[in-house]
Amino acid sequence: MKKILAFIFLLSNSIFAQKVHSHNDYMHQRPFWEAFEADANSIEADVFLVDNQLFVAHDLKDVKPENTFTKLYLEPISKVFKDKKREDLQILIDLKTPAETTLERLIEDLEKFPKLTRAHKRKKGKITFVISGNRPKPDEYSKYPEYIFFDHQSLDDLAEAPKEKIALVSFPFYKYSLWNGKTELPENDRKKLTDIIETVHKSELSIRFWATPDTQLAWKTLSQLGVDFINTDKPKDCVNFFYQK
Repeated sequence: MKKILAFIFLLSNSIFAQKVHSHNDYMHQRPFWEAFEADANSIEADVFLVDNQLFVAHDLKDVKPENTFTKLYLEPISKVFKDKKREDLQILIDLKTPAETTLERLIEDLEKFPKLTRAHKRKKGKITFVISGNRPKPDEYSKYPEYIFFDHQSLDDLAEAPKEKIALVSFPFYKYSLWNGKTELPENDRKKLTDIIETVHKSELSIRFWATPDTQLAWKTLSQLGVDFINTDKPKDCVNFFYQK
């Protein structure tokens, strides 16, 4: 009986595996690779359009000629694409320059990797490109290629937005709580977070909060509340925490 219960526990863990989002991934010593090797499910890159080139940086002043989006992300992703045993991977592209022109250039770069633009159709090891930051209006989502999805950030227009183009819904954590993740989450904050999580889940969409506390207690608490993607600057530690690697 104990063996059966242990098997059921392991099986349930694999089915309801917690997803981890590598926030500001490009700031790590080895962008993309550290999060990928840690088995993070989602990886974030802030992107600036400068002189018709896409660069990855936290601020415009930090842009360096060698840090193009293609070099830091598209080329590495292309290298690991053949591994069909890998879990699905979400690339969250946070546009820091105007949406329309930046997206136009992004699509040009993605079209150079046709296997990646078809990767969202794979049964196993899907790769999904999700636009965050500066985004077009929801009623324009559908005009973009089928491999482009969006990180929606409002409940006001969620009912009218095309759900098939929304990969997840994200909100700043401080909008609902100022909790530091070092003590138990206040009950009033728990109620506010639970309400917003349930609202998003009723739309059959995933939810993420950014600017969350980055502690083990915070990871555990947010996971228990039902947050789909745990936001962290420490992807390896966070993944290890959930799966005890």
